[in-house]
Amino acid sequence: MLRKILLQLALAGALAWAGFALLAEMEGAVAGYDLRERASPSAGGWRFGIPQVVRLERFLDAARPLLPRGERVGFTSPPAIPGELFFRYRWAAYLLPEVDLVPWEGPGAPPSNGAPHLLSYSYRLSDPRLALERRLPGGFLYRIRR
Repeated sequence: MLRKILLQLALAGALAWAGFALLAEMEGAVAGYDLRERASPSAGGWRFGIPQVVRLERFLDAARPLLPRGERVGFTSPPAIPGELFFRYRWAAYLLPEVDLVPWEGPGAPPSNGAPHLLSYSYRLSDPRLALERRLPGGFLYRIRR
């Protein structure tokens, strides 16, 4: 009889603990959803509508009329956590399909990639091979000297 009561208490405790854990997880998920406007995920976790993507879109929209369709254009962004540059480059290539966007630096990427222009997202470069052509909202457009 005592054994049966202890078993029921253990099961009730396990059920209460599982319910509490479920509510705690749901609270965290809902809070994260509500705070997505202020979220600062790494570039690998970007989603449409977050401020980082909106800033990149604004930058690329300003650059779009200055670049001939189909032209090869280099792209760079601030060095950060390994992999960040790759994901920012992929987002930029997706958001600017009118040009052949190539990485300016990184594994297997030669410094110029044969591109006459370079888009630098959110930081200014000081490289003798580059001539500043235009300051854009959120970055810079350079002409690559040959």
